[in-house]
Amino acid sequence: MSEPITETQRTYDAISTTYARVNSTIDPRLLEDIALLTARLPSGGMVADVGCGPGREVKLLRERGLRVIGFDLSLGQLRTGGMPGVAQADMRQLPLRSGAVDAVWCQAALLHIPRKAVPAVLGEFARTIRPGGQLYLNVTEGDGEGWETASNYGSNRRRWFTFHRLPDLTALLVTAGFKVHHTSQTRSSRTWLALHAHRLDTDE
Repeated sequence: MSEPITETQRTYDAISTTYARVNSTIDPRLLEDIALLTARLPSGGMVADVGCGPGREVKLLRERGLRVIGFDLSLGQLRTGGMPGVAQADMRQLPLRSGAVDAVWCQAALLHIPRKAVPAVLGEFARTIRPGGQLYLNVTEGDGEGWETASNYGSNRRRWFTFHRLPDLTALLVTAGFKVHHTSQTRSSRTWLALHAHRLDTDE
């Protein structure tokens, strides 16, 4: 199972500079999702940006008064971004104590996890988020999973993509202990699903 993740990591190491340049533009929809998350968090809340890449959203979230630590498996991405307060980590086993954060932000990163491992990753998110805390996910809509060449970044290296449908992903989140309270769909070169959820308290 780890082979797709390892090769995808190496691809992101190789394309890190191009990736940071191509994704420097901020989509207004992204700012809307940040605003939705921020509105549900306490001032100075702790957020883990999981799959942070070069740190674009680490910066945006910090600008809104949140304390943010960024995690990414690609050391190349982290070095290219040069952001303080980031660390190399695998989202399947985050270096955080249970209930340590008020929210997990995961933008276009879960989509690289093979489908068999997705429930475990969502369980890991639930472990690290305090009861009542928030989760933001952004994934690609569709069916199946497999390799794609990173040609949009001028590379013939491969990345693994797992596509999701809203009902199935919602069901996985419920099983992991979350309740989805907002979803949206955006179309560009792909169709993107954004989900905002919160970790259930024991009395919910």
